[in-house]
Amino acid sequence: MNTKLKYCLTIYCFLSLTACHIARIVPEGDQLLVGNKIIRNDIHGIDLSEEKNNIKQKPNRKLLGFIKFHLWAYQYGNKGLGIQKKQPPLRRFAEKIGEAPVLIDSNKLQISAQKLNEYYFGKGYLNNSVDFIVQPKRFYKSRAKVNYVVDLQNHFNIRKLNYNIDSKAMRSLIASTSSDQILKSGQRLDFENLENERSRITGLFRNNGFYTFNSSFIDYDIDTTINAYEVDVVLNIRKISTDVNHQPNYIKQIIVKIDDQNNIDSLEYDGIQFLEGSSYINPNTLAKNIIFRKGDVYKSDLIQKTYANLLSMGLFDFVTIRLKNDTAENQLIAEVILQTTPKHDFTWEPQTIYTDRSDVVQSTSDQNFGIASNIRLNNRNVFGNGESFVISSLTAIETQIRKDNNGSLNGFRQSVNAELKFPSLIYFERNKFSPSLTKKTTKINASFLHDRNVNFTRNVIPFNLTYAFTKNNWSMGITPLRLSINQARIEPDFLKTLDDNAQFYTSQLLTNNIISGPKVTLNWSNRWQNKKSYWQVRSNALELSGNLASLYFDQFTQKKGVNKEILGVKYSQFVRSDIDVVYTFIWDENNALAYRVNGGIGVPYGNTEFLPFERRFFVGGVNSLRAWRPRTVGPGSYRDSTNNITIEKTGEILLQGSAEYRFDIIDKRIDGAIFLDVGNIWNYKEDANFQNGEFKFDRFYKEFAINSGIGLRFDFSYIVFRIDWGISLHDPSLPEEDRWVIKYFSDNRWIFDNTAVNFAIGYPF
Repeated sequence: MNTKLKYCLTIYCFLSLTACHIARIVPEGDQLLVGNKIIRNDIHGIDLSEEKNNIKQKPNRKLLGFIKFHLWAYQYGNKGLGIQKKQPPLRRFAEKIGEAPVLIDSNKLQISAQKLNEYYFGKGYLNNSVDFIVQPKRFYKSRAKVNYVVDLQNHFNIRKLNYNIDSKAMRSLIASTSSDQILKSGQRLDFENLENERSRITGLFRNNGFYTFNSSFIDYDIDTTINAYEVDVVLNIRKISTDVNHQPNYIKQIIVKIDDQNNIDSLEYDGIQFLEGSSYINPNTLAKNIIFRKGDVYKSDLIQKTYANLLSMGLFDFVTIRLKNDTAENQLIAEVILQTTPKHDFTWEPQTIYTDRSDVVQSTSDQNFGIASNIRLNNRNVFGNGESFVISSLTAIETQIRKDNNGSLNGFRQSVNAELKFPSLIYFERNKFSPSLTKKTTKINASFLHDRNVNFTRNVIPFNLTYAFTKNNWSMGITPLRLSINQARIEPDFLKTLDDNAQFYTSQLLTNNIISGPKVTLNWSNRWQNKKSYWQVRSNALELSGNLASLYFDQFTQKKGVNKEILGVKYSQFVRSDIDVVYTFIWDENNALAYRVNGGIGVPYGNTEFLPFERRFFVGGVNSLRAWRPRTVGPGSYRDSTNNITIEKTGEILLQGSAEYRFDIIDKRIDGAIFLDVGNIWNYKEDANFQNGEFKFDRFYKEFAINSGIGLRFDFSYIVFRIDWGISLHDPSLPEEDRWVIKYFSDNRWIFDNTAVNFAIGYPF
């Protein structure tokens, strides 16, 4: 029997024996709750998935679905089982992270049965009945599960639906939105739908002038005496009082108060009165972000969008909008109170560097250590129009520690970045669509990056003009003007160490080029609508480069073919797009599942044969294939065979996915994860330098790198520190019959040669 199998059997026996000891902490005459089960007739087509949330007494938490870690920790700490009495700190720690046994309580069972009865009643089963039975385990009498026996009977349907509204204006609004109506005749009676219709109508009225209206003015009459399993529903809109009906409200006056109220300067702009204290902000700038005006009908959505606009300017610590109602005239006075943040702020962030690759050309198993200094200066409201000017500088020095020397300086990076941000969409602000957008900014960004390595030197000068804005769940960035000048020099002595293919590849990676063209990014999430089950989508939807330059050469010069240059530098021509989709399902307060699919493609054309290094895809590392270092997988099933130096692997097509089961270990402190990563990169077309590196439909599914692993997440409130241990399962660089490397698990040193430990900040996706 090999060593690994012995370890597995030992762990299994330990878990089995420990399970027996749980009985020691169950008092005589009590029973440990080990499970709940709801027994009812199946009702096809009706979602009752939330019924278990109404059970108030639940078994102790489990890791991986079967390990009662928290209960074991409690028993070891509380009873001292397995821990010497001379170790009180360890016992106290175990008791602190542990969870007391959940003992069956008949009172809580009755409450749960009542809650289930109310839940089914709310779903339209008005005649349901719920009972419970405690069923002891066959061989463990001190443990028991609870069966909740449910008789649903038939559900009730809505026979007639009427709206009782005195106000003519309100009746007209309801009629105009009948297509959005949630309640309908013939529908199953569902109290959640009644509440949703109440919310819809409340929002409808508050967005059409009725400032004082709220959901408490809506109630229902439900008549169950008509026919068997049928009801008549009347929705009532009550008056403010017996003689006073609801009336629409209008904005009478808008007052903006900035900072302190000493030495107030007052002026009026675009129907808004500005009272300025010690700070001056151009009224035109603020007026663009206040999207309601004097004389407008009150709309709740416009107030919320104004909040979002003003906060996104980055100029204010606090934003308050107060509405005063003049009931005699049904008019509102809006006070916008702004407390500015300090004009300047300076931050200095010293950093330490720990990376697992020495440069952007080659990957090694050696580690890099270094220091960095990040300096950031922010000047707000630079010209009095709400602009923010940020200048930052990052200086980093790295050295590589090798076994054969004492370390040497092998990396220096200096970057300077300047960004000017305007709190509006310059030029487009007056277009009709602009008021429907929030968090609107225009960013002008210019940078300089100097990257020096023992093998190469790079200088990069990027310039961008970007419009960013949000609408509902969408965030979008449009960069109509983008220019990046990239200059690189490779050390000749380094090139000599590579074979011909590697020399060509490396020269193409690190070549002088210009990247220019528009870019569009998209983000979407419904996390705020459904915190239990939600999607997040991030995408560089479209990126183009070199088309305007190509048009110039085609129309005004006689130059043809590739390698055309602007001011002596070749321009890159390509199209690129990628998308990253994440789905998260919160199973319960202790367990969650997260899935990720990520794909992209970049196609060089025209003046370019090779997609620029900066825009190529790679896999591996802390957020991708976690059993491989970055840029060591692919493309396709390509494998280095002749070089002592392993050049970095990049591609023009990306496909990858991950699944992660996340569970609580120590509440609000430490979480665990079990994950599976699948992915690879490919070239768009065949390349002699990378045999079998191109994407082929008849074999790409055989070329996925696959790994599994486990991880820990340490929650420090402000940041999450993560450790992931990835284990290779399938290596596409090997011959097809040998790719499932997990079959060699029992070989000596396999575990060291086919795993990787990753340290990172934040979740992988």
